[in-house]
Amino acid sequence: MSHYFTYDPNQKSRKRLIKFNIFDKEIELETDSGVFSNKEIDRGTYIFIKALLEMNLYGKVLDLGCGYGPVGISLKLILKDKIDLTCSDVNPKCVELTSRNLRQYDLNGKCSLSDGYLLLDGKFDFIVFNPPISVGKEKIYSLYEDSKKHLNENGKLYLVIRKDKGALSHMEYLKTLFSSVDVKHKEKGYFVIECL
Repeated sequence: MSHYFTYDPNQKSRKRLIKFNIFDKEIELETDSGVFSNKEIDRGTYIFIKALLEMNLYGKVLDLGCGYGPVGISLKLILKDKIDLTCSDVNPKCVELTSRNLRQYDLNGKCSLSDGYLLLDGKFDFIVFNPPISVGKEKIYSLYEDSKKHLNENGKLYLVIRKDKGALSHMEYLKTLFSSVDVKHKEKGYFVIECL
């Protein structure tokens, strides 16, 4: 069975356009079969984007596990030159879609094919991550550890996790890595978590 975080070259392509509004700005992105939430933006991602735009993001921002790019592209469209955007994903189809979606808006941003941080260089001021809960805690927790190592001093990791998908246990683990772990926003069962 194919998952959105694995690449299946035999999977039939079903490209489509999805639209959503963020702060009165309509955003239209291309998606395809084999990527997360390819028929419409999922509620958690939408809540995450809105919450992130209330934070003071600047400098080098990594959208880890970017999918087709809704989080990173929304941030770049609204924050513009305030952020230097890198998007990464383990799925080549996601990297290709994000690259195309950035180009259609004439946005500068780097897209990297990488399993976690294996092929990512440097450190970031902010890392934003909607973890793929279905890969299991062992993999996600290792990504949290690597995220900590790839943050600049005073850099922050932001996550969105549903409470009923283990948000509280994830927070307990994150407290072993970060000095401060706080819920910055709650909406419809989703927690937006800040780690510093």
